[in-house]
Amino acid sequence: METAPLPSIPYNDVSQRLFVLRGANMAITTDQPFTKIFQGTKWDPQTIVANWVSGAFNTACAGGIYIGASKSGTVVSPATQSYAALTGANTQANCAIQAFSTTFSTTPILSLTTGNTGALTCDIFIYGFVLD
Repeated sequence: METAPLPSIPYNDVSQRLFVLRGANMAITTDQPFTKIFQGTKWDPQTIVANWVSGAFNTACAGGIYIGASKSGTVVSPATQSYAALTGANTQANCAIQAFSTTFSTTPILSLTTGNTGALTCDIFIYGFVLD
């Protein structure tokens, strides 16, 4: 028996990957901008995941995601966000979101407060809703 296809859901009605930062260098405290990967302008963050790529967590590697350069603008993820869970293959850090229910139209920037003392890289993904 053949079934009817499910109706498609418009992209702005489901959470989707909005931004990616590939190979984030967790040993530096300078700005690292994300890359936008969605169609649209306005967005609302729902989930942020850092996925281990290489190296190992050594110190209190922590830092936030901001809307402005040099740790300015609205804070998306707090400066106290720890990346201690990035210890090796198949490890992730689920990042806190400080700016729930906030609409943005600017590309976010990772800016660590404390860099890792050794080499550590990860890919960071921001998921959420497109609002336009």
